[in-house]
Amino acid sequence: MPTSIQIGTAASRPGDIIYGTFEAVSLPTGGADSFPVIIAQGRKANSPVLWLTGNIHGGEYDGLATIHQLITPELVAQLSGTIIAIPTLNPAGLRTGERSPYYLYGKDPNRLFPGMPVLKLDAEPQYPSALEVAYARLFERIDATADYLIDLHNYGIVSIPFAFRDPIFYRESRDESVARKLQKTVDEMLAALGFTIINEFVSDEYLRLNLHRSVSGAALNTARIPAITVELGGQKVMNTHSVSAAVSGIRNILRWAGMLPGPAESITGIPVIDPGYPVRRMQHPRVPEACIVHPLVQPGDWVKAGDPVARMVDIYGRPVGSKHGALCSDFGGFVLGLYPGMAFYPNEAIMGLAVPDNNDMVLPVPG
Repeated sequence: MPTSIQIGTAASRPGDIIYGTFEAVSLPTGGADSFPVIIAQGRKANSPVLWLTGNIHGGEYDGLATIHQLITPELVAQLSGTIIAIPTLNPAGLRTGERSPYYLYGKDPNRLFPGMPVLKLDAEPQYPSALEVAYARLFERIDATADYLIDLHNYGIVSIPFAFRDPIFYRESRDESVARKLQKTVDEMLAALGFTIINEFVSDEYLRLNLHRSVSGAALNTARIPAITVELGGQKVMNTHSVSAAVSGIRNILRWAGMLPGPAESITGIPVIDPGYPVRRMQHPRVPEACIVHPLVQPGDWVKAGDPVARMVDIYGRPVGSKHGALCSDFGGFVLGLYPGMAFYPNEAIMGLAVPDNNDMVLPVPG
């Protein structure tokens, strides 16, 4: 008889979908914000266990919708193993449509999961927020139960769907082989998903931005759980085609993991870009002065170094800058997504760009 998995009030049951809650943040006015929990377990319930998390940024809705559309009685009837899903990691942000919950005062909730120690970069705060404490308790259950993890997001105001490959760090040379084996598993998950694959920021910037304390970054580098982040199109709206593609892609990962029978599904309805070499994301270009921006490209467009990608004007529509309003890319690559707004301040990036990358994704911890 397989051992039941308990997450908050939800306890798994073979052949069934169980719903419950995981208490998160107590509110001064009484009651608490809780994370919703869904546990879908096949009749062959022993393993593997896949965790799905969504909506850690309150205005990113496609992860929530993907989980809703994926987990059905029809799926469970064919499932081997267990899916544990948290449709929203940010109930307060979901209610307000904001990236951060109002009690986090603008901080990024996706930088609060337990991180590997990184010199002074990762010193634990003396007084962690209530949400950080809740994430730490939830992470204990992830660490204890997960074989794989997928964290679902949205990117920019409009974007192509894609999946991130995070760097994996090791401390001792004897740990490098373990890290490379983990990276190989992550690469297999990404291939099974079937989306465009984008390498995350290079080592120093990744750590400076605390991405090792994101959901997938912590799973990979703290708990050594194979994990990926999937970005599903623009924020503040449900992207129907992206959600359908994500459901198909996750089912393909379940097949790869031996959790579902049958051949892989084709990924349709979204662009999938494979340039034949690794690419990484960068926030580029940036405006040199305050201006109004008119984009000249769209997500998925290819650009060459020197190509104009936007037109910069003042509030009257007159060109600004030294190139008669042209804002050009310094790099060749393709556009991932456009950032929200038209009014930009000096040195703000207007889009995400995918550029060629030759960096190793398995690295020693700096210092």
